[in-house]
Amino acid sequence: MMDLWHTLVSILFILAPVFLYHNVALRSTSAEPPLIKGRLPFIGVALNFVSDPQPLLEKMRAKLGWIYTLYLGGRRMTIVSDPVLGIRQVYSQGRIFDAGEFFRYLNIKLFNYTERINSNSEFQEALVRHVITYLSSPANIDAIAKDLQAEYRVLVDENSPFCNDDYTLQNGTTVDLYGFARKTMYVSAAYAVFGKSFPADSLYRNYINFEDSLLRFIKGYPYVFNRSGQDARKAVLADLGDFFIDQEKASRSSPFITGISALFDKFGYMTREDLSGYFLSIVFASKSNSIPIAFWYLAFIVHDPEFKAEIIELIKKNYVKETKDFDWKALYSDPLLNSAFKETTRLASNITSGRAITRDAMIKVADSKDRTKSKEYYLRKGDSVLILSSLTHWDPDAFPDPMAWHARRFLPDSSSSSNPLVPHEHADKDTKEPQWRAYIPWGGGGHMCPGRHLAIVEAVTQLVYMLWYFDIEPVSKTVPKMKVGENYGGGVLKPASAYTVKIRRRSEPLVS
Repeated sequence: MMDLWHTLVSILFILAPVFLYHNVALRSTSAEPPLIKGRLPFIGVALNFVSDPQPLLEKMRAKLGWIYTLYLGGRRMTIVSDPVLGIRQVYSQGRIFDAGEFFRYLNIKLFNYTERINSNSEFQEALVRHVITYLSSPANIDAIAKDLQAEYRVLVDENSPFCNDDYTLQNGTTVDLYGFARKTMYVSAAYAVFGKSFPADSLYRNYINFEDSLLRFIKGYPYVFNRSGQDARKAVLADLGDFFIDQEKASRSSPFITGISALFDKFGYMTREDLSGYFLSIVFASKSNSIPIAFWYLAFIVHDPEFKAEIIELIKKNYVKETKDFDWKALYSDPLLNSAFKETTRLASNITSGRAITRDAMIKVADSKDRTKSKEYYLRKGDSVLILSSLTHWDPDAFPDPMAWHARRFLPDSSSSSNPLVPHEHADKDTKEPQWRAYIPWGGGGHMCPGRHLAIVEAVTQLVYMLWYFDIEPVSKTVPKMKVGENYGGGVLKPASAYTVKIRRRSEPLVS
């Protein structure tokens, strides 16, 4: 009995300081953002944040405003959703708010980078320079767009073995539009970027299984709880390693990819492990967000009969009979198509931008209740900052009626009450910016997504050819809901259920 008493006293002696620290010493000062520390010592609100972060984050935003700090597993993570002042500062002050640590973590956790290439800053900087330089060139984007157009058209035209073998679309088949659009865009984009030798078909199923398990990798699930994702990634890495180690096949890729391969050769990183991990991240960057965006773009337009009819007329108007092709430049830059695309990315993108705070700093944040007021907050070196696009994109103060899709929301002359980016009449004088930073699907700063220029190319290409060759009618009266839950913050949202449509091949394209 005495031994049991001694044991209990010992446990209490150990735990008492922990609870004392959590409940008394762990707090924010008046100069810091409000601290949400939860009830569990050390763990804080980590369990809520990992399992289903959306209710927690939106509750705190409604209660505390556009900045607050979460205590997660012994670390402080500050959430910033202020589109007036705060987000702009995080993205523009890269030396204070460093994205490098965030990406190095993902490189290992998600893509299985080898440690030697992940830690080589000179090599990483060379890769980033190549990617940004190449994808910032309109001529390079045009070249990839032409290849994408050719590949996509082969998949869906009247001679398509894919459509005729897998889907008898000429008979008015009912299909899951997401499954159909996902496969056609994945294959055509893969061939356009990696060349016809790329094993797109054999990779597809394993890659999709890996993609659907992304958050399990990020959250560090052990193998037993992420068996299918781990096995799928292993298979994908093996196929990518075999492809890129074969210089004859890899050399048939686009100049964008061969330029990356040349850097690997220059730095002496030509092993299967080095190549496969990095190129898995390129496959991910080129497909995992842009393909679901292209689907939602098509789905929202198809579901609005009047708007779909308007877009069909726009497509017909930009068909050039002499060349038997479209005026793609006009289509990609069309204000209405761009507005609908921006509205789609606003609603469906669910991106997390993470930054490590490299030194003690002050950040000015507007008052969410009275935007004419602002306050400076102290942030500690070693803590982290998170910006989640949905906290801003779905904020009714930034975008009235935020959960509805308004195709014309981003037109410059829109007089709709749903028009975004409400001018901020009392903008901070230091920013000299009359509008909010409320549209952030591509992140910001030096790590702004370089693939954003290709995303609209993919979406418009798919839309044009699908409406050109097919009559598409939704079976359901509603567009499927987006799957949020534990996927919150994990990238462009997927549909929560199938979006069944009746799809029939036109007896001839819109313009004979």
